[in-house]
Amino acid sequence: MSLAGQKHPRDDLDQSEETMIGLYDLYAGDLSEKMLSYASIDDLCKFDILSKKFQALAESRWKELVYEETGMKNGKADWVKHKSFLSEPISVELVDEADYGYGTTFAGTPRVTTNGSIVVMTTDDTSDNLEERTYPSSESEVICVRDGYSLNFSRLVSSPIRSWMLAICGRIGSEIIIASNCIQVAAIRGNDTQIISREGLPQPGNGFPLLGCETHLIICIDNCLKLYRVETDTAAEELLSFKQSVVATRQNGPQPQDVFDVPISISWGSDKSSFVYCHDTEISIWSLDVANDTLDKVKFIDVAGDDEDIQIDNVALGDDYIIGSSTDRDIHVWDRYTGEKLPNVLCDIEEEDDRLSPDDIIRELHLWCHGHILISSSHLGNKLCIWNVKSGVLLKEHSLELDELPDGNDLTDLAFLPHLNGFLLVTSHLTTFIAFPTNKRQESMAKSMKRREERIKRVLLFGVGEDFHAHSSASDSDSW
Repeated sequence: MSLAGQKHPRDDLDQSEETMIGLYDLYAGDLSEKMLSYASIDDLCKFDILSKKFQALAESRWKELVYEETGMKNGKADWVKHKSFLSEPISVELVDEADYGYGTTFAGTPRVTTNGSIVVMTTDDTSDNLEERTYPSSESEVICVRDGYSLNFSRLVSSPIRSWMLAICGRIGSEIIIASNCIQVAAIRGNDTQIISREGLPQPGNGFPLLGCETHLIICIDNCLKLYRVETDTAAEELLSFKQSVVATRQNGPQPQDVFDVPISISWGSDKSSFVYCHDTEISIWSLDVANDTLDKVKFIDVAGDDEDIQIDNVALGDDYIIGSSTDRDIHVWDRYTGEKLPNVLCDIEEEDDRLSPDDIIRELHLWCHGHILISSSHLGNKLCIWNVKSGVLLKEHSLELDELPDGNDLTDLAFLPHLNGFLLVTSHLTTFIAFPTNKRQESMAKSMKRREERIKRVLLFGVGEDFHAHSSASDSDSW
């Protein structure tokens, strides 16, 4: 009997589906852990193509390899982020609010901070820009607020004091904007304002360093940390209630005269449950107990014990490292848990380079750390440096020569925007967003911002008329 034309039982199966089930059963068995233990990141990338079942099977191996390579703990998602920082970013120069009649956005040493939902930035005082402004008091100063997702200009907030440092605390949608100078701290939410004044002599410099989160505000005054809780009761008379004052250094109590001209820095860890504080040659890590409204010191490092010439002027706290920039133009690294100083000293200025001596340094570096990746500003103008902290290697620079950052200004502050995986950079005259997209959505958002800002510039340059329309199509193509 001929079998020609007869249907074989296997024809009822999708061949690729049958093969896939067989492979998955093989890897999902007892042998899978041992087999995957030999897989490299390149192997896992190929493995991911097979199916979602295989992706789940390799999740633990992803986390293991990515942590070994980058110090990041979220597996494949963090590997994508790590690779994005080494690729060419999308640069967006934000239009100065002065073009809308709000006055120059930045002056002196501008600052920027974000809670992810909103971005707040310091502005100049109003005395030279009163003509087209309207807000409660001509004696006040304004703080610029942008949307944290699109970076669209949102509003101006009237500040009763000249603002040098900024923080944000409170719940999203009900944020309290905090501004400080060398005498006072102002808390602002809507039409409500609370002033916290410093007793005794004013502290010189750029104001009291601040940290804010959803529940608390931390203020560095002299060598003390002062903790305030955000009041959620709308009937409360004050926005913030004082909870604790603790001496942050090893000096015996607050001594204002000892902190004149001494750099003080403070920075959150990634989860905002701990922070690092630096006072001259002393570095300490603190934990915030939200439930009990207390601060506790968990680690102390005497920098002078490592090198008497080191004076730390800014710090960042990573998952495994403490990073500090110093007045000798270097970046120093300590193990977060042991306090041991790593041998690698990071510096993007060669020893024989005479373009900048320590005496020429007028402002600290600005730092952001995730895993082994450190992103810093530079003493050589407006430039971003991307480092591997563990190896001490400078992985990449985004510099003036690449025309990615505005020319002629040093960075005075930077803020990381997690939703966009990018950094907002501020200088005395310009605001630039540098995006490192990890997916198509973030890439589309960054490019949309770029088109929006270019369109605004053309409107301001040519007006809404024939000249603008004549140049719009050409400018759209040039902006890419």
